[in-house]
Amino acid sequence: MGSGTLYRHFPTREDLVEEIYRDQIRPLRDDAQALLATERPAQALFTWMLHFAEWAGERRGICEALVAMSASGRFGTGPVCDEVQHILGMLLQAGSEAGELRDDIDPVDVGGILTGVLSAAGAPDQHPQLDRMLTVVVDGLRPRG
Repeated sequence: MGSGTLYRHFPTREDLVEEIYRDQIRPLRDDAQALLATERPAQALFTWMLHFAEWAGERRGICEALVAMSASGRFGTGPVCDEVQHILGMLLQAGSEAGELRDDIDPVDVGGILTGVLSAAGAPDQHPQLDRMLTVVVDGLRPRG
């Protein structure tokens, strides 16, 4: 395939990375459902975000692509972002229904926050910092009062 054809189908590097990982993200939905079946929703959200960070860390380019999309205001478009939003929406709704998480949270916002956390602490040797940062995120999603 020539570079012209590649750029016609995938105008940016982020578009190409999204397409490459389109099918590989779907098992993360099954993971979220399994976590909801075995853990309280807020804990399931935390654990799923750790699993997502591990998944993203194992795939070349995905963290950089998500950060670039978020920085350009494009987070929320494309197959990987769509799936992440769907999964986060499912986890947030379960948490809201259980009274553990606020009911006014947009999955796109949480996806952007998660992307920011991964850009700051997504490397494997930063796991303790990632753990602390995700704890703060989930605590911030709990109902006020």
